[in-house]
Formats: sequence, C-alpha cells, structure tokens
Amino acid sequence: MIDKDKMFSLFEQPEGKKDGKELVTFSNSLLEEPFTKIGMFTKLIINHNVFHQKLEKFLKAEKPDYDVQEARRASEFTVFNRAWHYISKIDLEDRNHLEAIMDFKSKPFLLSLDQSIEYFQGPDIEEYEKCAKLLEIKKLKEEIENPVTI
Repeated sequence: MIDKDKMFSLFEQPEGKKDGKELVTFSNSLLEEPFTKIGMFTKLIINHNVFHQKLEKFLKAEKPDYDVQEARRASEFTVFNRAWHYISKIDLEDRNHLEAIMDFKSKPFLLSLDQSIEYFQGPDIEEYEKCAKLLEIKKLKEEIENPVTI
C-alpha cells in the first residue's frame, strides 16, 4: 500500500503553506469578471460535447445496461443550467462586459450560444426568456465580428 503522506512529501510545499491543503489560490473577484463568466459558459458546453462523444464511444465498446438518452437529458439539464448561471450575469449595458464579448474567441462562443438556444427552446424546456438573452448576445457578437459597412 502506498503511503500518500510519504508520496506527497516528495513534492515541494508552496511558500507559506505548511499543511499543503491550499495549493492554488485566486481571488473570488476573478469569478466576477465578465471574461471569466463567458469563458465558464463556453467551456462547460464545449466540455459537455466532448464528454458525450467519449461516453458514446465507451458505451459502444462496453454495451452496458444503460439508458443513454436519460443520461444525456440529465447531463444537459445540469450543464446548460449551470452555463446559464454564468452567461445570465452578462450586462449588455456595461462597457467591461461588452469588451469581454468583443475579445472572446468567436467560434466556440457562438457555437455554445447556438447550442444553448437550441436546448432552451426544446419542447420539454421552452424557456424563451433565456433564449431571448442568448440570442441578443449572439447577435451582438456577430455584429462585432462582421460589421455592416455603408
């Protein structure tokens, strides 16, 4: 049996952290930044897609007694509602929030917005207020990316 205390003693302790319980710290204010909120929204949805691709591949190989559609519905509910938690905090009247939308990488962000809109307008969900905000953010991002010239 491996002694975890002995194994972790091989690693250097961070300065001022004698017990090793707090290895990484960051300010909670980082989570309040609009760029972080957009990033969390996008990352949750992109990772959700990757997870289901890998799960599908695994289940084809293993063939367990498992309801794939029910698992997908449950994970979609969790992921899209948590992603909504982040993107709903974006204020389109705030200059910092608009700059975060401008600066965020377009392709994954727009893909995540599209998937969220599709999820929230689904027949079992029908949360059109959320769709309206997501669509407003999407249109703004597209206008920034492809400005109309006169």
